[in-house]
Amino acid sequence: MKKLRCGVIGLGRVGKMHFENMRHIPEMDIVAVSDFFIDKMDDWLSKMNIHHAYQNYHDLLARKDIDAVFIFTSTDMHEEIVIAAAKAGKHIFCEKPLSMDIDEEAALNVLRAVKAQGVKLQIAFNRRFDPQFRELHNMVCQGQIGQPQMVKISSRDPDLLPHDLIKRIGGLIFDFTMHDFDMARFIMQDEITEVYVKGNTLIDPTLQEIDDVDTLAIVLSFAKGGYGLIDNSRRAVYGYDQRVEVFGSEGMACADNVSESTVRYYDKDNCHMKNPLPDFTVRYRTAYLTEVNLFIQAILHDEPVVCTGEDALLAQRVAIAAQQSLKQGKPIKVPTGTFL
Repeated sequence: MKKLRCGVIGLGRVGKMHFENMRHIPEMDIVAVSDFFIDKMDDWLSKMNIHHAYQNYHDLLARKDIDAVFIFTSTDMHEEIVIAAAKAGKHIFCEKPLSMDIDEEAALNVLRAVKAQGVKLQIAFNRRFDPQFRELHNMVCQGQIGQPQMVKISSRDPDLLPHDLIKRIGGLIFDFTMHDFDMARFIMQDEITEVYVKGNTLIDPTLQEIDDVDTLAIVLSFAKGGYGLIDNSRRAVYGYDQRVEVFGSEGMACADNVSESTVRYYDKDNCHMKNPLPDFTVRYRTAYLTEVNLFIQAILHDEPVVCTGEDALLAQRVAIAAQQSLKQGKPIKVPTGTFL
């Protein structure tokens, strides 16, 4: 069996989750890992049977026996590491976004570096690979709901994040809502042309100190005339809340929350059922495996990746416009046009 020789950069909570999923994929061989705090991970490295570990990611990129790298660092490092990986001739799998800069020129520079080196870049918009959401996407593509007219997305985290982490990964819009912007494009099969955002700190007023919010209501306009509605919250006390509905000229399709059991118990007073799954690591485990598998197959068989750097930039354009809308209190047009 042909295997893809890989390196993993970034072993925080998300990186370790991905690593432990990926090590069970037979078509890949994880050759080395890198993390700034690698000297504090001896026990975990031993448990995972990792023999090559580096504090400086450049040392990993210098290895000739690595074909592709998986980048799971904090968002503020993506731009730098993707460019370095491309220059090292490695294929790249990276979490979104490509850059935290509110000027998209920074993200365009990343795409230029990737294109110049002729390597593949796949963006980890994991929700595209969730079986339920992919089924909605396929129903739209097959015309089962007719012309899509409206998409509704509820996306609510189970709890607040520390302020220092938010600074490194981006505020609610750049870190969290960007997934919803991509999902809206993916489901509607259309481009977002305008965004109108209302937001507040209804859960943690101290977020104002770092210029962030915890609650968002968003209206999207699409090129073909459809609309989107997104609601976000930093804290849903009942679990990780992820729902999508798409409405069209011939019908409607929706994907509800996933829980540990679909059993409902009725007594004389109430109906009882399980809460949604607790967090993203559990809710999207299948999606995480699927996106990595498809990236591996794209490289091994020289096929196009399924979620490109251009997809990341399109979602980032909406996020930048959304931040402007939040600050200015009015709808903002989303730029259109070519990339490179």
